[in-house]
Amino acid sequence: MIYAMIAVPVFVISALAPFAFKPLLQRWGVVDVPNDRSSHSATTLRAGGLAPLVGWLAGIAAALMVLPADAWVLGIVGMTAVSLAMLGFVDDLKGLPAAPRLGAQALIAASAGLLGAAVTGNSVWWFAPLGALLIIGYVNAANFMDGINGLSGLHGLAVGIAFMIAGAMSSTSWLSLVGAVIAAAFAGFLPWNLQKAGFFLGDVGSYLLGGAIGVTAILAIGEGVPVLLVLAPLAVYVVDTSVTMARRMAGGENIMAPHRMHAYQRLTDAGLSHVTVAVVVTCVSAISTLIAVLVISFDLPALVAWLAILVICITYLTLPSWCVSAPHSSGLIVPPSTVEVHTIPAAKEHSARTWAVVGASGFVGSAVVARLRRGGADVIEVQAPRLRQDAITATDLAGMIAAAARHPERERVAAQVASADVVINAAGLATPDASADDHLYGANALLPALLAEACAEAGVARLVHLSSAAVQGRRPILTSSSEVAPFSPYSHSKALGERVLLLMAQQERMPQIVVLRATSVQGAGRRTTERLIRLAQSPFSSVATPASAPSVTSSITRLAETTVDLGATRSAIPGIVLQPWEGFSTGRVLEVAASGRSPRTLPRWCCRLFVTCGYLSGRILPRVTGVTRRVEVMWFGQAQAMGWNQAAAASESSELHRILGGDAG
Repeated sequence: MIYAMIAVPVFVISALAPFAFKPLLQRWGVVDVPNDRSSHSATTLRAGGLAPLVGWLAGIAAALMVLPADAWVLGIVGMTAVSLAMLGFVDDLKGLPAAPRLGAQALIAASAGLLGAAVTGNSVWWFAPLGALLIIGYVNAANFMDGINGLSGLHGLAVGIAFMIAGAMSSTSWLSLVGAVIAAAFAGFLPWNLQKAGFFLGDVGSYLLGGAIGVTAILAIGEGVPVLLVLAPLAVYVVDTSVTMARRMAGGENIMAPHRMHAYQRLTDAGLSHVTVAVVVTCVSAISTLIAVLVISFDLPALVAWLAILVICITYLTLPSWCVSAPHSSGLIVPPSTVEVHTIPAAKEHSARTWAVVGASGFVGSAVVARLRRGGADVIEVQAPRLRQDAITATDLAGMIAAAARHPERERVAAQVASADVVINAAGLATPDASADDHLYGANALLPALLAEACAEAGVARLVHLSSAAVQGRRPILTSSSEVAPFSPYSHSKALGERVLLLMAQQERMPQIVVLRATSVQGAGRRTTERLIRLAQSPFSSVATPASAPSVTSSITRLAETTVDLGATRSAIPGIVLQPWEGFSTGRVLEVAASGRSPRTLPRWCCRLFVTCGYLSGRILPRVTGVTRRVEVMWFGQAQAMGWNQAAAASESSELHRILGGDAG
């Protein structure tokens, strides 16, 4: 009852105060002019946060009378929020430079941290500085997130209610009371912020919101309220702001410059209304709070809650990519196959005396060249041309074929392979965590088409193209079918390279075209192999139960042998061939690489949860997807269907044993 007696007047004051403040702000010309960051298109009155500020002052004053024993705590909470709000008001009126504004924030936050440590009796050395950083961070997070109608008001309402619940569960009366004041003050302003004409909180309002929440959270933690209960409702603001700043810094951008990279901004860009997006963000806060309450109520490990909240927040961050309606927004569209996988018929005569290897100096190319020369073949080493291809237009296969046919590099390559019987394409960018740039698609999608055109012009009999099993994605069993499910820019570029060759193979003028899908190829001196060995020998060496799942790890020796067999054979060959399995399980790969020490086995559900978070993160940072896939393959492995020239492995490959064991001999 006491909470209602205070919250209702605070709500009424906050709702009615704009009648008094609007004329003054209009006279002073305190307006928000749209810029690149804005989600509105018209000049709008701001500094409406003065209304919840008056409500806040009234609520804190009432709380001091109701809980005199907590006067120091309430005084620190109240004055810290007011000081920050007034700093924001000065910024609304005059526009403060970044340095003095941040300096003033730091001074206020440091004072709150020191006083909070003294009042709560928290003597650990890091409490005050960490508290100050949290206050500064949340003030700026609230400011950055205050960009659409209703978002800050609903966030204040949601966090205020969460603090009320946290106070009740921990028997911390002042926390519940402060939560009620926060909720009522910002709920009262909502009708003004949501109306068509618009009235913005401004910096005075966002600083009040961030300051009140930040300082309340720090003092609550200092008094022993569970950290999970206090921080769970704040997670969505912290994650959205942190990820956005990280992305901008990674891109070399000025983090202080206007932008529209926050998830909530991209959701409005995708066509969702301000109210819808504000409700979505608020629901994330509410769900996070509910998770924390349930975990503490049932005495479950806090880690369970943090993992669940992380999944919820990552899901929220990925929503913009799900809502965008552009047909190529995912960047991973592969045109459906209009042709069956062809078969190269058996031939009594097939000359394979002279070979041209494109990308002969690379990891795979050099192994193929060495294998050919050991067999006495004549080898022409061809340097792959550096091509560029846009990721979106690469999905136009006919357009890419036309571009390859008229590309100036086609004639040069045709001249180099003119005397070859077989051409091996061992070129391309083997970078699973690469971003979707023009070089990646040029090397993995356009180059195969150009080589096919060059071989047709030169009269080459057979083209063997080395692709990747990654094109089939996360399917349980790898096959030699034309079905693809790319999950990253790398696998997408490889899938397009395959698809364009399958289309070109239907033309009579083309050479015989064979696609060889390599699996996770390892070799002495290769960086990925060295990393695998270091990982296997580290405390992080692990697999998901059971450790007996088949691994796609393979040897460069077997890959080179299979490539040469495909180029030289006179028997019938399918248009797509999968590299043979070499008999290793997920556990044995790491055990051999660690000189006999078995990896630890992890619960399957835990590994699956981690991988799911990784793929969701990859929607925001595409490079994460490739790393996640490598971890998934290490933990879970992947089965392979038996294909051409392939039988079930009776024993583990001796070549892979030598490579993983450190002996390349």
